[in-house]
Amino acid sequence: MTNKKLKEEILSSTFQEIDCSNKVVMPGYVDCHTHLIFGESRVDEYVASFTMNKEEIKNKIPRTGLEASIFSTRNSTDEELINSSLVKLNRMLKHGTTTVEIKSGYGIDKDTELRLLKLINILKEKTPQTILSTYLGAHYFDTEMGKEKYIDFMIKEVMPIIKKENLAQFCDVWCDDGYYTAKDCYKILKAGLENNMLPTLHTEFYSAIGGAKVAAELKAANVGHLNYLSLEDIGLLKESDVVGVLIPSTDFSVNHKKPFDPKPMLDKGMTIAIATNLNPGNWVEDMNISMILACRNHKMSENEAIRAATLGGAKALRIDKDYGSLEVGKFADIQIRNSDSYKNVVYKFGVNEVEHVIKRGKIIF
Repeated sequence: MTNKKLKEEILSSTFQEIDCSNKVVMPGYVDCHTHLIFGESRVDEYVASFTMNKEEIKNKIPRTGLEASIFSTRNSTDEELINSSLVKLNRMLKHGTTTVEIKSGYGIDKDTELRLLKLINILKEKTPQTILSTYLGAHYFDTEMGKEKYIDFMIKEVMPIIKKENLAQFCDVWCDDGYYTAKDCYKILKAGLENNMLPTLHTEFYSAIGGAKVAAELKAANVGHLNYLSLEDIGLLKESDVVGVLIPSTDFSVNHKKPFDPKPMLDKGMTIAIATNLNPGNWVEDMNISMILACRNHKMSENEAIRAATLGGAKALRIDKDYGSLEVGKFADIQIRNSDSYKNVVYKFGVNEVEHVIKRGKIIF
């Protein structure tokens, strides 16, 4: 088609014109690390943590942490999980997030994990956002089964079904003391690759036990948290093109004793993303809050934060050919902000200036 005919076709088609004079036009945010689908909140536990230690909280509240989320998620109906997830997604969309990664991980059994992945696929049909799914069966392990048997169970009984039904694009593991060792992670993620799932990791969060090296060796799509990341590991991750996903909201919510430091990663040229890590213990839906915290608490610049929340997130999910920036040939995922400066995204705390969101060229609102 010639340029003249293309222009005529565009002019003859029905479209809506949006006046963006004196406004900010940005790519939609890509939230590349969330646990968005879950049962009840953990608000009582979170509030108790302001004045109590962990032992006191456990004496007061019957179930806490991951155990509480697994229990409530297993006992939630499909309808409850879908409806609550759509509410979150809709609020995220109104704050400019057009692409969201969602992990399973609140089942730690075959039936619930597969159910969560199937429900995530249903969400893809019910929201205008682009949704990508991750199998996080290795969020923890079945304590009665034992870790070694649970690893074999995931690989032999769960992953083949995920592959057959195309339920997940990624496979994730929690690599930390008390969870999975580097050797465990390699075994799980290698099996994930064989079942058509790209590797990702939660790693170097509370300890450094070799997860980053596994990620580099397997050329993982991304690694999250990275509080204890070494200079050596930064070099390995950069060479292997593994994206570092930084989660400032979690460092804030857990009052982390060693906040992540993005400067060595950025200085070495490592690709960085920012995510909300939306989950029952860290209920953050707005990427702007994550960006504000990244700048104020972790000394990122406004430009570094914006890039990390858009193109960085797309790179972390291996979809940057189509998403993450406003370029010819990419999908038109756009947020239009009634703002006098793009810098306000890391300045105006709790203020939503998003006026319009366009998803793949379609005006959503």
